[in-house]
Amino acid sequence: MKFPFWPNQKGYRDIELGLARVYDLLARLGNPHLKIPPTIHIAGTNGKGSTLAFLRTIFTEANLSIHTYTSPHLVNFNERIVLANAEISDEFLNECLHECKKAAEKFPQIAVTYFEGITVAAFLAFSRAPADLLLLETGMGGRLDATNVLPEILASIITPISFDHTDFLGKTLAKIAFEKGGIIKKNCPVLVGKQKPSALKILENQAIALNSELKTVDKDWKIIKQKQGFLFEGFSRKILLPFPSLLGSHQIENAALAIAAVLNQKRFAISDSVIKSALTKTFWPARLQKIKSGKFFKMLPKNWELYLDGSHNLQGASTILEFLKKQKSKKIFVIFSMLKDKNCADFLKKIAPKIDELLAMEIPHEAKSYKAKEIKKIAENLGIKIENISGFEEAFAEILKNKKDGEDALILVCGSLYLAGSFLEINNSF
Repeated sequence: MKFPFWPNQKGYRDIELGLARVYDLLARLGNPHLKIPPTIHIAGTNGKGSTLAFLRTIFTEANLSIHTYTSPHLVNFNERIVLANAEISDEFLNECLHECKKAAEKFPQIAVTYFEGITVAAFLAFSRAPADLLLLETGMGGRLDATNVLPEILASIITPISFDHTDFLGKTLAKIAFEKGGIIKKNCPVLVGKQKPSALKILENQAIALNSELKTVDKDWKIIKQKQGFLFEGFSRKILLPFPSLLGSHQIENAALAIAAVLNQKRFAISDSVIKSALTKTFWPARLQKIKSGKFFKMLPKNWELYLDGSHNLQGASTILEFLKKQKSKKIFVIFSMLKDKNCADFLKKIAPKIDELLAMEIPHEAKSYKAKEIKKIAENLGIKIENISGFEEAFAEILKNKKDGEDALILVCGSLYLAGSFLEINNSF
């Protein structure tokens, strides 16, 4: 399904931080969050989804049954809730939503937000489907995130922290880190990816206060890059690994963080061969995803390439810039849009040196999207050649009308996961 019937879709990104409503609704449902499989909880700004994808592939490659909870979805809501390695069915999802809605509407009514309601429904689903493990991604922040209601977990993972959602999480890296680190549990291990010193210090203090063992990259595990892959060294293991199937040097760090979490836990024995195989099979859409099918792909000359990326902050822009620098003599076209609560100017400034032409559009059916004319003004101030277009069809027509025989080119659709989801749906390549 595209969106669930409950809670109200018009506020599907309404944010009202706090856990009281979630706990109250869970109690009315018999506390399903206390009846779920062992859980690894993941927070951070960048790399949460990719790290989870590596974890999921490693554990499933070991023939384990895995639940996952992620957000946002790209095309269908069911992507968010995976039960025992398969997306939740519409029928079971509606069953859980109806039960949650009925419980919430009892007197006194519990006015949950959209994210709170669907998270409770996910916990209800997880409690009723057997699995070996749950991989649980926070929506925003951590301390007051609706997912942060489990008293005990197998491990916490904190991916790299940077500036995002500053209106809710704080204006400094230290404040944001404090919110993200709120998923750390008492006497529970926490694995931490590469962090700025101010963020790492906060996480270390939180772990000490909760008597939780904190393990970090470069201290507890090391990544040694080589020509054909990288060496992971830590947790009494040395594993020579191939480069991950996900593009970008940062994906080596995400993969290593996932491997660290896998090797740190003792519940499931995972072999080196399973880890090696999983790294080459991991898929996570809209993260420098190479598009190889669909109606837009079919329009391109044989020597052209098409990529999709949903990153929307400065760290994501840095990753894109690194990727574009490797394209050498290719002409670079960027189809772009972004939500208004993101820093459009700084994002475009970062990648501007590698853009030959920018095509700006609004995100379809998204009221919070920048207008194309607003993006054009920002781009012109940065000296970027830009055209305003009405949608993907016009963008590809504009790009292809002046193509030259034998010219190598790359088209990148980027700026928002909502733009990426719309592209995948229209391209029919998902």
